[in-house]
Amino acid sequence: MKILRTAFLLGSLACASAMAADYSVGIVGLGTGIFGAGTGLNLYSITDHGVDLVAGSPFLFPPDEPLLAAVAPKHDFVYVAYEDSPSLPIIVQYKITPTGLVYQWQALFSTGDPSLQGSTLNAVSKYLIEYTYPATPEQLYVYVLDQAGKELVYDYGTNGSNLISAHIDPNGKFYYSCRYIGSPPNGPANSVAVYKLDNLVTPSTPPLLTSTDSVFVQSECSQ
Repeated sequence: MKILRTAFLLGSLACASAMAADYSVGIVGLGTGIFGAGTGLNLYSITDHGVDLVAGSPFLFPPDEPLLAAVAPKHDFVYVAYEDSPSLPIIVQYKITPTGLVYQWQALFSTGDPSLQGSTLNAVSKYLIEYTYPATPEQLYVYVLDQAGKELVYDYGTNGSNLISAHIDPNGKFYYSCRYIGSPPNGPANSVAVYKLDNLVTPSTPPLLTSTDSVFVQSECSQ
């Protein structure tokens, strides 16, 4: 009996492993709506047997014209941007489940224009990063939310510096702000300001450290 019980347990674990699915989320009809938005969200289940469209797709949530989407690294959440305001877009988080997408929360994105033209979303660790150019093609704005929708970073460079790029380390501990300091403010990054993600980061927040070491700048700002 013990041998049979062990065999049954191992067989059950093997089946569970084989049945475990990964998930992907895509925007249906992207480019056909206002500002190039889509019409809904498709959820796909990926297993050893292939790719299946989860029943209920396309999922429609008001507002129903998604612009951008980014799936969290563990593929357990998806962040979707919508145009929902005269001046600001919104971001909505959905939980990914085997039976569909489940609404979690929504928040305003205070950096981008409502159409999010030229904007990108990047989900890293426990955070969502928006990169956008709402003012001019040369002026980057970066906005970071945590998984609960709390604003952590609102960065666009100031005091004679221009924000060139920015990123969060894979462990989600530090925020790196790559800047060009000089006049006119349109050169490659020559300075890196590093912040801990334990308080709100804005252009007036004192950094944990700042470095102009060219090798360090190249290392961090080429990511």
